[in-house]
Amino acid sequence: MVPELRYVDKNTTIKEAAQRIINEGIGSLIVTDQGSPVGIVTKRDIIWAVLFEKRDAEKETVDKIMSSPLITVNADDEIEVILETMLRNNLTHLPVRMGNKLVGIITDNDLVMLLRDLLDIVKKKLSSEEEK
Repeated sequence: MVPELRYVDKNTTIKEAAQRIINEGIGSLIVTDQGSPVGIVTKRDIIWAVLFEKRDAEKETVDKIMSSPLITVNADDEIEVILETMLRNNLTHLPVRMGNKLVGIITDNDLVMLLRDLLDIVKKKLSSEEEK
């Protein structure tokens, strides 16, 4: 999980959101309405909206393309719950909450790195058993 969340107001243009995502090297922004989280907009949402739906990125706002309601998981949820939530909802970015507060985000990249680390552990375990 990445503990840094980035927020954007629902009235921000798609272009402004895209520029932030690119400039900050992130994959998503939590969309807020008067400071409360109401959705999420990702690189994928922006690409789809502009290239395939032909939306005007300079005039239309992120609330028109965001995923809402905001799907989240609890900070203490098991990895199986997280994976199932992401797969069932076709998510690449999943906000994490502790109580009513957002505390981070899990991305598909985080899960790939976890899988890599687990594979390394398994390889080392198998290698040490072969040496015995």
